[in-house]
Order: sequence, then C-alpha cells, then structure tokens
Amino acid sequence: MKKLFGFFLVADIVAITLGSCVRNDDEPVMPVRPISRLYISVGNYQTNASEDPIDNVLLIDPADTLEAEMDVVLSHNSEALRGGAGIYFDPFQSAIFQAGYGTADTTIRVMSVGALGILSNSGQIQYSGLNAMRGLTYHYPSKMLYVANNATVGGRTTIYGYHLPYNRRGYTLPDRVLRLDPTMRPWGMVLWGDSLLVSNSGTSGSVSLYGGLSKVDSLVADFQALSTIRIEGAAALRGIAFVDSLDILVAADYGTGSSDNPVADGRIYIIDGIKAKLKEGSFTTVAPTRTIQGALTGLTGPMDVAIDPRQGRRTIFVADYDAQVSGGQPGGILRFRLADDGNVAPEASVSLDTLGNARRPFGIYLDVRGVPNSQ
Repeated sequence: MKKLFGFFLVADIVAITLGSCVRNDDEPVMPVRPISRLYISVGNYQTNASEDPIDNVLLIDPADTLEAEMDVVLSHNSEALRGGAGIYFDPFQSAIFQAGYGTADTTIRVMSVGALGILSNSGQIQYSGLNAMRGLTYHYPSKMLYVANNATVGGRTTIYGYHLPYNRRGYTLPDRVLRLDPTMRPWGMVLWGDSLLVSNSGTSGSVSLYGGLSKVDSLVADFQALSTIRIEGAAALRGIAFVDSLDILVAADYGTGSSDNPVADGRIYIIDGIKAKLKEGSFTTVAPTRTIQGALTGLTGPMDVAIDPRQGRRTIFVADYDAQVSGGQPGGILRFRLADDGNVAPEASVSLDTLGNARRPFGIYLDVRGVPNSQ
C-alpha cells in the first residue's frame, strides 16, 4: 500500500450522504473537495485453503490521477464464497452491494462505508434464484435494488428486485421478478431515468431498453424491451456505462477467449448519440462511433466499464479480467480517454496483483463528484 486511509475525511462522508452518483447521471451536491473513487469487485477467490483469502472488494482513490499508475488504497474481504460479480455504491446510504459469483454463491453482500472509509460487512440477501448474478443497479424513485441473473428458469432469464435492501438479513424473497425474453442473457445494467438499459451477453451482442420501472408489476412473466440495438461486430458483451447528459454509451466486449484460454481481442465500444438510436425501432444494428482495440491497448478480457463525464477528464475505466499489467498476474484496471479510438495505449493502469495472488476484476463502480483537480 502506497497510501493510507487518513484522507477519507468526515466532510467527504457528509457530502456522500447528501449527494448522488454521477454514474446514474444525477446532480449531486458539490462536495467539499472533488471525489473520484473506483470500487472494484474481484471475481476470483483463494483456492488454496492453507493460504489467506483474497480480498474481493478494492478501492482506488483518487481514480483520476494524471500519473501513469493508479493505486489500490483499500482491500476488504466481503466473504463472498467464490469471488464477487457486479458491485454498486449508494452514496445516500454510504453502502455497497456486491453480487456473489457462480451457482455456489446465491448471496448479495451489503457493506457499510464508515467515517474513515473503512468497509464493514453489514448484511446479506440470500435467495436460491440468485444463482448466476451479474450486474447491479439501484432505482432511487422506487427504492429498489435490481440484480441481473444470467441463468435460465423455464427458458427465461430474470431481473430480481429488492425493496429497501439495506437492512435485509438472510433468506429473502425478491419483491419483483421480471422474466426476460428467452434470447436475453442479462449482464450489465444502468439506469436512464425510469428505464433500464441491459446488455445481452448472448450471441446477439445487443443492448435492450426496458421502461416503466416505477409502474411495473411485482411479477412479470414476459418483460418486454421497448427497443434493442445490436452493436456491429460485438462478440461477447459484458458491462455497460451510460451518461444521459453526454448522450453516450460505452460497452465492454470480452472477445472470443475464455478465462481459461484468454485471447487478446477484447475491445471497448463507444457509441455517441445513443438516445436517438434507442428510439429508432424495436431492433436496430448500430456501428460504434469509436472502438478501442489492439495490442497497444492491453485489453484482453474486458468485463466492465465506467465513465468519468466531468469536463477536463472525460475518461473510461475498464475492468479487465485477464490483462497482465506491468508483467503481473492476470487482472487489472485500465483508463482511456473517452475520445480514444483504435489501437491506443491507456493513459493509466494498475495491476491488482498482490504478493503473487491474482485479483481479477469482475465489476466496477465509479463515484465522481465535483470539479476535478488541476494536476
């Protein structure tokens, strides 16, 4: 660790509780000082019982440093059995939600963020249907935590919703069950007002828009998308990021490899003017405005993305499950400019290797507020 936790000021925590998160494109209260924190969910776990567990929640702070390397300043063990999947930070409650990964872990972990930035395990939501969790998001108007479940039941995948999830303990039935089209394999989820954008990790390489979250019934046997866009050239979509004010969508494509046999053909798609494209029709094929790919990028297996939309930054964070940064073990965070295109090197990166243990990022959540520092 190159930095200590002392910079987590109480004033920042007050700002967090009053503010909101730019990733959901809300307008938060201006913090005492700029905030740029990247929360990381680690997708692998310690397989050697004689070794210490691998911490599966990490924090990079500040994430917008102009230095070539970012620093992991906090590591925490959420007690996820098989590593973590999606992650979501709620600034109103100073709480983190982390989905468990794999059929053996059907639990969403809830963590509180203390006055000094230290994480504490504070709750669990368990349900047998949460057997292939991917992305998480929180709909503030309905106070509903949504989690995408990639496994099929009766030929359909599901998005589950939990109302007021902060103080849940143990086995909990979902408050909403939204059954999706049989061709949808949900992965990343982001909000657009009262609508939900969901990436399809299946062969279609598409992103679908679902509406009316405030009015949807608790049980929907056939939750229909308002529209779907297919991203031209997409092979295996994973996480997505969206900023309403910039009218832009960014999507991670894992590529044609696997975690056991990675192939360095992962890529990042940037689509400008996404809102009009989503309104064009029920199914539209869209060519990316820009695509970041190639040997210089270091991209091998991108799993998730986040956008810093602030003037003067405009960057993309990428969680790459297989990237070997600086010759370390697989797993790293890469940062690119939002204007980047083609075979370009990241402006900053960090390996998540610690003492020879690979920590491979599955999901990320970026909390950025305030005018960025001039560095």
